[in-house]
Amino acid sequence: MSTRGEMSPRRRSTSPPPPASLPDDMLGEILLRLPPRPSSLPRASLVSKRWYSLVADPQFQRRFRDHHGKPPLLGFFLQESPSSAFVPILDRPDRIPRGRFSMPLSEGTHIVDCRHGLVLSLSRSPPHRLLVWDPVAREQRRLVFPPELDNDQMLRFNGAVLRPARSQGSHFQVALIAHYKVGNPCTRVFACLYSSETGIWSKINSLQLQSSISLLGPGPSTLIGNSLCWLLWEPSDNYVILEFDLDTQSLTETELPPQVEAPLLKLRIVPTEDGGLGFIHLSGLHGQLWKREPGSVWVLDRAIEFEELRSVCKGDRYPRVVGFSEDSNAILLQTNSGVFMVYLRSMEFKKISNMGVIRLRCPFACFYPAGTGIGDVHGGDDVLEYVKWLFVETC
Repeated sequence: MSTRGEMSPRRRSTSPPPPASLPDDMLGEILLRLPPRPSSLPRASLVSKRWYSLVADPQFQRRFRDHHGKPPLLGFFLQESPSSAFVPILDRPDRIPRGRFSMPLSEGTHIVDCRHGLVLSLSRSPPHRLLVWDPVAREQRRLVFPPELDNDQMLRFNGAVLRPARSQGSHFQVALIAHYKVGNPCTRVFACLYSSETGIWSKINSLQLQSSISLLGPGPSTLIGNSLCWLLWEPSDNYVILEFDLDTQSLTETELPPQVEAPLLKLRIVPTEDGGLGFIHLSGLHGQLWKREPGSVWVLDRAIEFEELRSVCKGDRYPRVVGFSEDSNAILLQTNSGVFMVYLRSMEFKKISNMGVIRLRCPFACFYPAGTGIGDVHGGDDVLEYVKWLFVETC
């Protein structure tokens, strides 16, 4: 009331309009800022038909990936498993049920690599086959080996899968590495590259090694810059790193420092902080990070301690490296108490699995698009409330 007994004029509300009434472009900018968890876009798509059309648009999903950069780590696949055994590591509602990423593998087939939302499996017996699998989209692509390398009497194999950095859509590449079986003089390795854009294998390149090798490392490759890298083990317990340049499709080898002596599961190729070639060497609860300088000179970058793991692994054997997450820059350490993820930059660690059996693991990271079921996604009311909060914060 005014002093004259008249009604005071109402003040106009200054609160922002609800997200549902915003223009598409503004609402889209807000939805881009949803956390990159697997449940975010599927749940947002349940709010309304309009929201579904926005978040399911391929251009929006491309912008969503670009905005967040690194995809979330959903879990890992076990190597040497009769099926595509998936171990989820997230909590609900982002936890992917094991059965959602399950696919029976034929006898003699095992998973060798995971990258960019794709899984690569390889059959050991002829006729050799490669299978590229997208677990989220539930799509498969079978590849036939190059005839020159499909020789069970002479060769052992490993491989890698990736999406080219400059490609659009669902294109992928597969690198195949081969060498003579143990028992034969093994001084040459072979490599070739498959492109889904052309549907053909490249010319097979080879490299004459400086000494014979006994084993092409069973672990997945590591992507360093634009090169795929594997560990090669020599009979004298020395190691070399095999690099396959994706641009030139050439092979090179780099010897590790002679003082580095360890079983395979105590070594792992990792990128340095500036993106160069490096490796980690474990000895008990201690580790060393090495990096390659120009001229293929190895220098010790820093020493690291895993003493904090001692308290959670009492009476345990020393940890072994059973995986590496490129997107998280973290190694997976296997102990009797379970699997721990250790982030190499911050040295923070967390337990991600109770499994105590030593098994190599392929970390699987991927953005989860709208319209794709997780198995534990309910209504979109909580997403709507979160978007309202985001809108208020950005106004």
